[in-house]
Amino acid sequence: MPGLVAIIVNYGGGEALGRCVSSLLAQQPPPTRTLVIDNASPDADLSGLPVGVELVRQAHNGGFAAGVVAGLSRSSEPFVLTLNPDTELLPGCLAAAAAALQGDQQLGSVALRVLQAADPTRIDASGIGLTSACGQINWDHGLREEQVGDTPVAVLGPLGGAALWRRLALEHAGGFDTRFFLYWEDVDMALRLDRAGYTCRTVPSARVLHVGGGSTGHWSALNVRQMLANHWSCLLGALPGRVLLRVAPALLLAPPRAALLYALRGQPWAALSGLVRGAARVPGALLRRQLLAPSGDGPKAAASMTALMAAADANRARLKAQAPALKPRPAE
Repeated sequence: MPGLVAIIVNYGGGEALGRCVSSLLAQQPPPTRTLVIDNASPDADLSGLPVGVELVRQAHNGGFAAGVVAGLSRSSEPFVLTLNPDTELLPGCLAAAAAALQGDQQLGSVALRVLQAADPTRIDASGIGLTSACGQINWDHGLREEQVGDTPVAVLGPLGGAALWRRLALEHAGGFDTRFFLYWEDVDMALRLDRAGYTCRTVPSARVLHVGGGSTGHWSALNVRQMLANHWSCLLGALPGRVLLRVAPALLLAPPRAALLYALRGQPWAALSGLVRGAARVPGALLRRQLLAPSGDGPKAAASMTALMAAADANRARLKAQAPALKPRPAE
């Protein structure tokens, strides 16, 4: 296996971080290097990390993307594994993911099969996708493993908190953008990798457990604000131009529609704040796209993104159709 660095971006991971590290070091073969980037966790006691695990303490919490950038700047291995501290790699995960990435030079990343820690028979995400309505989806979310099967499929990108990347591809695409504090940073990275001509596919045998909501909590005010603040900025800054023109009406409406949903779930002020912040970031996003390679706005990039969005639409429709079957099974 090529040299591989594991970068765990930690903020208040607590005991979950220890389980994550243990599962990582138990892989055969283990990563070449393991870095824990601590984003200034409050009252964090990280003295118990195993020997050989490198701890980098950040002066302040710059978010997930900034943590990954800090890890990349301190390493040189050709393969890069990014993890949230609330993940646990199952046996054989790392070897399967690395073999897939090594076997196809067009792959810029591979998507691990992320399972729900509360119910490991269900999938949290096989990867991420972007629908033609400009909504982000967790691929296969809520489906049971037997409903999905073991055939790799093309997806927009991996879930950032459980992903394997090719360093060279990240460099060609410009790397993680630290302006995304939380959420959409993996979508942004995946969009720019696709613009640069790289692909991503799922690796069903690379399985990892994920608790979720460890740093922000589900439906928290921080969660809502960041999801909405980054929505327009991500897509305006990275979608191929031909696709952007076609989906402009949907993109205009997507954040307000999401804000309404968040408001109905009890976060009206966070939703409003997120929308305002998102609108304020639009000029910067339009300026940022001017720095991207013009080839990413050509017909080839547009065709690739159109196919990925159509596949995401189909996956989302499947999830909706099977929603009744996703409810927990009654006790036998």
